[in-house]
Amino acid sequence: MFQSTTPNSPTLRPGADRTSVARHRSTLNERDVAQNPLALALSSFPNAGACSAFGMEVMRGLLRRHPRMALLIGNGPNIASGLMPSWQDLLTSAGSKRYLACTEGLSNTEVYDLVQLHASDTARLKAKVVDMLALKRRADLRVHRDLMEFARGAGVPVLTTNFDAAFETSIGAKKHILAQKERGFTHYYPWNTYYADEPLGSPLDGFGVWKIHGDVRYPHSIRLGLLDYMGSVERARRLLYYGDPKGAKRTSLWRGRLDEAGVTEWFGDTTWLHVWFHLPIVISGLRYGADEIFLRWLLIERKMWKDARKERMDVYYVSKGTPDPAVLNLMTNIGVDIIRIDCYSELYPPAA
Repeated sequence: MFQSTTPNSPTLRPGADRTSVARHRSTLNERDVAQNPLALALSSFPNAGACSAFGMEVMRGLLRRHPRMALLIGNGPNIASGLMPSWQDLLTSAGSKRYLACTEGLSNTEVYDLVQLHASDTARLKAKVVDMLALKRRADLRVHRDLMEFARGAGVPVLTTNFDAAFETSIGAKKHILAQKERGFTHYYPWNTYYADEPLGSPLDGFGVWKIHGDVRYPHSIRLGLLDYMGSVERARRLLYYGDPKGAKRTSLWRGRLDEAGVTEWFGDTTWLHVWFHLPIVISGLRYGADEIFLRWLLIERKMWKDARKERMDVYYVSKGTPDPAVLNLMTNIGVDIIRIDCYSELYPPAA
C-alpha cells in the first residue's frame, strides 16, 4: 500500500495491512523521528484501513510535520477523472500526423517544437491546444474539489503544472494578481497570478493555486515545447541570480536579505518561485520525466539553495509504484523522500 524511501528511513512494503502498519509504527524510535520526518508522520497515523484513507493520512502526516508546506500537483487528478488528455494525446490531436510519424527517442517537448516548426500558423496551433483544455460544462470536478478543500483547509499553497481551470473552478476560487516588483504585467509569464478566496500579501501566506507552466486564460503563457521551457529557465535564472537589472531595491534570491522569519526578500518574492524555495514541497500526480526539464532544473537549484543555507531538502515525491530509473536516480541523488503508493485512489479516491 505504501513505501517510503529515504537515506535513514524504515520502510513499509507494498501491500502492508493495518497490522503491519501498526507494527511498523511501534518500532519507530526517537532517532527515527529526529532524522526522518516521514517517521514522525507515520508515528501519528491511526490504524490504516481503506486504500484511499491511508493515502490521505500520508498527506495529513506530512502536514503535521510541516504546518507550512506546499503541494505540487501534476496531471494525475485530470487523468484519474478522465477530464483532460494526457500530454501525448494532446500532441497527437494538435499536431500533424505527418510529423508525428518519426518521433522515436524524442521528448514530448521536442515533438511539439517540431510540430510548431512545420505548422503554417503557430498561433492557431496553440489556440487549438487551449480549446482542447477548456472545461466541459458538466465536468466532474469532485477529485479536484477534494484536493483543493484539503489544501484550503490546511492553508497551503498549490503549485500546478496544469494549464486548465479545474482546480480553481472546483471551489470557486477567484483570480488575483500580487503586486510585482517587475515593471508591468506580462501575459507570457503571469507568475504572480493566483487563484484563491482572498488576496494574499505574499505567496507564502496561505492557500492559492499557482500555475507553473501557464494558464489557459493567458494563451501566450502556455509552455508546450522545449523552446518554451528554455524561456522559463532563462526568466527564472534572471530572478534567482541577477534580480532587477535596473537596480531596484529587490535583488536576486542569492543576494536577498533575510527577514526575521528567515525568509528572503528578493525580486521574485511575489511569484510562485518564492514558494518553491521557501516551503517544504509534496509532489504528486507528476511523472517528473524528461519532459519536465524546467522542473528538474528547479529541483537541482533548490538543492543548491538548501545546501548553501544548511537546510534539509524537505521535498517528498509521491509515486505510483517505483519511479522510472532516471527519476529515481534524480530524486535519490538530491535527497528527495520518495513515497510509493499502489494505486492513484490512495490520493484521488473515487467520487461517491
